[in-house]
Amino acid sequence: MTEKSSNNSQVHQLRIQTIEEWQSIVDLVLRSEPKVILLTGNLGAGKTTFTQYLAKSLGSNNDVTSPTFSIVNVYEIPDGILYHMDLYRLESYDELFNAGIEEYFFEDKAICIVEWPDLIMDTDLTVNAVQVEIDVHDGERKVNVIVQP
Repeated sequence: MTEKSSNNSQVHQLRIQTIEEWQSIVDLVLRSEPKVILLTGNLGAGKTTFTQYLAKSLGSNNDVTSPTFSIVNVYEIPDGILYHMDLYRLESYDELFNAGIEEYFFEDKAICIVEWPDLIMDTDLTVNAVQVEIDVHDGERKVNVIVQP
């Protein structure tokens, strides 16, 4: 693991070779006590796998699946709710707002994990968010975890 700092944020660069290694990424992310986690990566990169490990680490007993068609999956955790979102199919911020999804980001005991977050990247919803960028190349996953101060 390597660390860099830019714009006061910490960037942790890791490599994943086995599915079990996702737990180390989750542990790193949870140290920052995130309210919002932004996941980027191509199809099949491991965004939902990361979320499965995250939900389990937070104490959820739910089966975690991709929210591609439902847009939002809701998982109970002992201290609140985990909202797992996939914004890929939304075409505008207005569509997100009209669906009531924006409200999830402001709930006290909620964590929002967002796949395909491009739609909200320049909004207040991502202030202090942790970013997890997954790049798959030649069967190896390179993961950047960016933690804001």
